[in-house]
Amino acid sequence: MARRPVTDLSAWPSISLEGNLIAPAMLARIDERAAPEQSPEDYSVRKGLTLREEISTAFRVGQSHFDAFSKLSNPSADATRRFMKAFLKETFGFDDIEDGGGLIALSAGGHRIPVIVVPPDEDRLDRRSATLSVERSRSPAFALQDYLNDEDDALWGLATNGTVIRLMRDNASLTRPAFIEADLAQIFTNEDAASFGLLWLLIHRSRFGNTGAPATDCALERWRETGTKEGEVARDRLAAQVKLALNILGSGFLEANPALAAKLKSGEQNLTEWFNELLRLVYRLIFLMVAEDRNLLHPEVSRAEARKLYADGYSLAHLRAQCFRGATWDRHHDRYEGVKIVFRSLAGGQEALALPALGGLFAPNMLPSLETAKLRNRAFMEALYRLSWLQGKTGMAPVNWRAMETEELGSVYESLLELQPQLGDDGKSLVFASDAAEQKGNQRKTTGSYYTPDSLVQALLDTALDPVLDKTEAEADDPEAALLSLSVIDPACGSGHFLLAAARRIATRVARIRADGTPAQEDFRHALRDVARSCIHGVDRNPMAVELTKVALWIETVDPGLPLGFFDAQIRCGDALLGVFDLAVLEEGIPDAAYKPLTGDDKDVAKYYREKNKREVAERDRIATGFGFNRQQDFMREFARLRAMPEDTVRQIEAKAEKLRGLTAEGATAWTLETACDLYVSAFLLPKTKEDPHAGPDGLPRRGTETVPTSGAIWEWLRGVQLFGPLFGSSIDAARKARAFHWPLEFPDVMAGGGFDVVLGNPPWERIKLQEQEFFATLSPEIASAANKAAREKLIKALEKAEPGTPDRTLFDAFTMAKREAEASSEFARVPGEDGGRFALTGRGDVNTYALFAELFANLSRKRAGVIVPTGIATDATTAPFFAHLVEAQRLARLIDFENSAPIFSGVHRSFKFTLLTLGRKEKEAVFAFFLTDPSQIIDEARNFSLSAETIGKLNPNTKTAPVVRSRADAELISKFYSATDVFLNESSGPDGNPWEAAFYTRIWHMAEDSEWFRTAHDLANLGLVKDGADWIDPADIGNRYVPLYEAKMMHIYDHRWSSYGMTDDAATELTKEQKADPETDPIPRYWVPHSEVATRLERQGWRREWLYGWRKITNTTNERTLISAVFPRSAAGDSLPLALSAERTELVPGLIANLSSLPLDYAERRKLGGTNLTFQYLFQLPVFPPNFYTDPRLAFITPRVLELTYTSHSLAPFARDLGHDGPPFGWDEDRRAALRADLDAFYARAYGLTRDELRYILDPADVMGEDYPSETFRVLMEKEIRLHGEYRTRRLVLEAWDRMEANGTFAELGLADGVATPAQQPIQLPPLVTLPDGAWARAAPSPQHDPTAALAAILKSLDEPTPIRTVRLVAVMMLEPHLLTPLLATDQQAQWRRLVGPEAEPHSGNVIGFAARTTPGWNTALTNHRGNGRLIEDRAAGTWAAGAGLEGFDTAGWPDGRAEFVLTALSALDIDVTVSSAPDEVRDWIANAAAG
Repeated sequence: MARRPVTDLSAWPSISLEGNLIAPAMLARIDERAAPEQSPEDYSVRKGLTLREEISTAFRVGQSHFDAFSKLSNPSADATRRFMKAFLKETFGFDDIEDGGGLIALSAGGHRIPVIVVPPDEDRLDRRSATLSVERSRSPAFALQDYLNDEDDALWGLATNGTVIRLMRDNASLTRPAFIEADLAQIFTNEDAASFGLLWLLIHRSRFGNTGAPATDCALERWRETGTKEGEVARDRLAAQVKLALNILGSGFLEANPALAAKLKSGEQNLTEWFNELLRLVYRLIFLMVAEDRNLLHPEVSRAEARKLYADGYSLAHLRAQCFRGATWDRHHDRYEGVKIVFRSLAGGQEALALPALGGLFAPNMLPSLETAKLRNRAFMEALYRLSWLQGKTGMAPVNWRAMETEELGSVYESLLELQPQLGDDGKSLVFASDAAEQKGNQRKTTGSYYTPDSLVQALLDTALDPVLDKTEAEADDPEAALLSLSVIDPACGSGHFLLAAARRIATRVARIRADGTPAQEDFRHALRDVARSCIHGVDRNPMAVELTKVALWIETVDPGLPLGFFDAQIRCGDALLGVFDLAVLEEGIPDAAYKPLTGDDKDVAKYYREKNKREVAERDRIATGFGFNRQQDFMREFARLRAMPEDTVRQIEAKAEKLRGLTAEGATAWTLETACDLYVSAFLLPKTKEDPHAGPDGLPRRGTETVPTSGAIWEWLRGVQLFGPLFGSSIDAARKARAFHWPLEFPDVMAGGGFDVVLGNPPWERIKLQEQEFFATLSPEIASAANKAAREKLIKALEKAEPGTPDRTLFDAFTMAKREAEASSEFARVPGEDGGRFALTGRGDVNTYALFAELFANLSRKRAGVIVPTGIATDATTAPFFAHLVEAQRLARLIDFENSAPIFSGVHRSFKFTLLTLGRKEKEAVFAFFLTDPSQIIDEARNFSLSAETIGKLNPNTKTAPVVRSRADAELISKFYSATDVFLNESSGPDGNPWEAAFYTRIWHMAEDSEWFRTAHDLANLGLVKDGADWIDPADIGNRYVPLYEAKMMHIYDHRWSSYGMTDDAATELTKEQKADPETDPIPRYWVPHSEVATRLERQGWRREWLYGWRKITNTTNERTLISAVFPRSAAGDSLPLALSAERTELVPGLIANLSSLPLDYAERRKLGGTNLTFQYLFQLPVFPPNFYTDPRLAFITPRVLELTYTSHSLAPFARDLGHDGPPFGWDEDRRAALRADLDAFYARAYGLTRDELRYILDPADVMGEDYPSETFRVLMEKEIRLHGEYRTRRLVLEAWDRMEANGTFAELGLADGVATPAQQPIQLPPLVTLPDGAWARAAPSPQHDPTAALAAILKSLDEPTPIRTVRLVAVMMLEPHLLTPLLATDQQAQWRRLVGPEAEPHSGNVIGFAARTTPGWNTALTNHRGNGRLIEDRAAGTWAAGAGLEGFDTAGWPDGRAEFVLTALSALDIDVTVSSAPDEVRDWIANAAAG
């Protein structure tokens, strides 16, 4: 074996490293000046000097300062502060250091670099300081850590007592300290220049960043991140080493134990179970290495000679020091035998070796095969070598188990759960499934689960856990007890990363409370043990992942002298998504969905069970009695007692385990309920076939011998009736095999209390549907690697044809069963909520586990939940109901979206987007951030913005999904769009919500399903047809015409001739501007379809115009433009080109086209689109102006421009004629077209109420906010235009158009001047009523045509502020039917009202017949008239009307003005709700549903 030099920390004898503040390998690079940012200029070295010379000079300066300080007798804190101030300034370049105040003795960079100073007589920075403990007891290190954790502006700091100096960083986990410490006395006394050189390079003032820069902007932070990333690479190497060690151990055991190998080969011993023993063996070895290196194995009171005996003769440290020598790799067996002695000692304790009884991982039953097996030294020592040493760039380096975080261990060992073990061909070696296969197995990776970087874990805990801890501490009389009573769970815990991180945070607070602010390391360890056993819960489907979580908790909570904690009742194995969540479903019975025929099922058998179940449910009240659910309460109480049992000795642990077994043993309450739950779930899982041996001659089940449970079986079981044996057995087996997990029985006390306080995790992201390639990856690589799906299906069908009992047929049967299980799980998830389904909001479509887990997290959490899921949870149509529920129920607290471009998850595509989703209770606003690429960006205020449920509902009223905006400025700006107008189509408002009366189509022509109609040019030529413009016709039958099939790629904004296929091309190419200059030129499609069929399909939709309008369905927010739409000739349109066909008057349509084509609306769309598919849900919720926005002057501005941009070839002459233009097509002039589009863009920017600077921002955020602002709008467009024109032409033209239209009064003429064009109408002032003559407000004769217009104008004139629309309608009713108001008035008001109005005000009984029919036509005309001309200002979101400009032109003197002012005054004293509800039916309905308003 080749020898390599060993790298360690011995090169710097005066430097000590604790934790992973900066990786040792990174420190070595820094010492060698090989790290980034290490030029002389970076350190502000004086010109003419090298770094080495500067360090040498600094050493002598520092030594001089230290010598002077060391001569002081008992220096005070103030003397030490003065020394450190001068020392740091003159030795390490702290020119800006200044005196601090209170806790912080010194600081530099403002508050950027805090320095805590205590005198030298406080010899340890971890001990309580008399200097710092004026207010509360604390150590210098703890005080600095507290400060760094609390202050956002300070990330790194220094603590010193004058003789040692410690570099520290913000660290949320105080249970595992991390720092770099230098012994100054040793450095200067021993002339340790090497240690000083590293210290100088590390803590020079330049390393902490510039004053005013973000705290993360410094060399120290970048070095730390680089070291962390390199550590991830090292962990990947370690994972490979561990895999190799497993291979070596497995093969070694097989070689040394022939009987064992024979049992495995014959199947007598299960290979997977044996491999799990190998994993446990490795877990034990890792645990021992960590415990030894951290000095946590032996109790402090143990005898020194016993400890020495262990260290010299039995420890893994002793073996690790030898294992890299080839001589130890011999054929003897003694090394492993010695380790087995250690294992047995740790199971029950061994005083001779000072080993305590740990139990748990070392319990005797954990390695039933390997405890008695032999293993040669060659295999054991090589495996130990692979676990202990890593190949680095500079040689072999020991694995630093002491500093490695337990979460990092999880990332290494979680990858092992992917492995699928196999025996080698010789039967004496262990191999793993081929890495060439698409997936290694069917455990972790194939369940879409990825190791979560710690930065994301901590970020999620900041928002999901810390608020709960803060509130708990603040409100509790006994904060320690309150913290320990919290319950935290990860329902897909994997290696326990989230649970460990949460436990540390809780333990930090508990330790601080217990130690009165001065916790020592042992205090943290004790607290962490208590938190782990009291607060932490986990679930995972993989039993070895469950064990891995326990190992991680044991490593972190090992307490010298105490046994390993009992986690069996807290860390549970099962499928968190499959099982009963609420025992009430047992009373309701099994839903019919359980009996839907799946793969391999017989329809008649499934029908038999479904109908039997229906009958039983119908008769439930007669047969479902005496369930005895009250027994559940006893079980809950017993479980609570279990939790309270002590765990101080192995015997106590064993008693606790025995108690748990007793609670769940056969015959116990929990067992009875669990069996009932298993029956419920197995109804979905069990096959319904005629192969049942208990079936009748026809293959159908026989009464009393059914083998699939129905509701009656559950109810009988709960009443104490013994079920048919085969039914009972198959049901239990199916549920256990699927690892069904019944939440009320696994955590009865927690679930009875309403759930867990906090739910955390990063659950799997995968479809439940079986993925064929994954299934066959290890079982049949040939099928898995087939060229395509068709080839794979052909190979699978070949398996089906194989003879029963053959390997191929067995494989097919296994595939069918796996496929059926996946389908059953999917059906279980899709059960509607009203039928007892668990996933009422996410169990739909092609179910993905991430969505189900998100709903589970929401339902499990009492207070708060944090989950990492794809961003589709907030933007996709399938999850829209769930997200809408979060918004409406005020559950949404925070949503932080990431793009994986870095990548953060190395196993996920770089374009993938995921989200840190935090849920709470009664959250009035939610905080959002989108398009982050690094967790450090979370604190960037410019990226964070808040939205209320009301605002989200306004932006996306149909789906309640989140807008996807990049910055706070974008969020504020997009809200402004929706203040100007409502959405294109509001689904909740019925016909009124579709003001354009538009119909939308995507499947008039489907590119796959309708391909039988498609003909190519070659096909048509062969049929004898000839070209006729864009069409083909049959010369012999002029009616036999084929017209183009338009596809999305053929059109662009205002351009139906964007690209063409050519007569023989398979790919579309863009038409040149010269080609477009010819109005005879039209694009050549790929396919043509029969004109008659096109006509039939469009007639079926009621569309008779000779043109169509559509948009590109596939797009992207990073393209040149996102919403790309155009008018094109009446023809066929493929499904990539959806259609929007408006029934509004044709003269208004240019407004819709211009609006949807405008750059401001495209900006809004880019803040809404969550993927690449511009579906109806996105289009409907765009801020589109309604038809009544388009006044005659506005149409006069818009229509000519739209017409000139659109009508460029003869094929669109029908569109031009519909707009009143009979001339030839307009010429293709690209400069003029750009100017016309700029005019329209400026118009719509002003219409949306934007300012000029806001328009500049939309065009390019950097132009307004600076280059570093985290937003992007039309970068691709800008770069393209700069490349083509040498400038960003669109920006120049649009801003020039804005300035011109502002200056020449165009905006004002179009009613788009700033504010209101003319002063607001003053409210009508009536003279005193007594001065008015009788009948002053009487109408000569009611006029249904004109009176509503006069009434509405008078009401608007009387308003002095925006008024609810319903109130205005009510005023109109009282004006037009004055007798309705009379009974509501006081006596004196009644008299005046009757006198002034006349006979119309006299009360009469009965309903108001014909009011709506009389009033509605005139009312609609009035609304359209006033609203369309700006005299009525409508805020649809607020539901109000206000007076606009121009009302003075209406003569409303007399009855309209008089009645309007009187009614408004009278109603101000009445309850509007009561008044409306007491109105006659017809009137009440009219007020609520008045047409168009």
